[in-house]
Amino acid sequence: MTVVCVDDHPIMLQGLRETVQQLLPDASVGAFANADDAFCFAKENGCDVLIGEIELCGVDGLTLAKSVKKLNPQVNIIFLTVCDEKEHAKEVLKIKPSGYLVKPADREQLESELKNLRYHAS
Repeated sequence: MTVVCVDDHPIMLQGLRETVQQLLPDASVGAFANADDAFCFAKENGCDVLIGEIELCGVDGLTLAKSVKKLNPQVNIIFLTVCDEKEHAKEVLKIKPSGYLVKPADREQLESELKNLRYHAS
């Protein structure tokens, strides 16, 4: 399984990567501070799960999710964000994410989302 984590806050990104690696020790986990680098990684390595912030500097997380979904229509997308759900509700629903967590999300919440992915990832 390949997991791509995206957050432009370094401490959040580091914590997210470490938590995902602990929860999914056999997964390949990439961590990126911007959407462009995350997309390049997903394009080159595949992406089974994309976990990311909606509001990123530069290309936003919604645009990234749509682009990765074009590469893999069965990618599991989990938004981990500070955004008010109402603000982006229509766009988020169009993407059909596997999950939506509001920061600060704890380990148990992330674990629950990863256990209940929309698409089975190998």
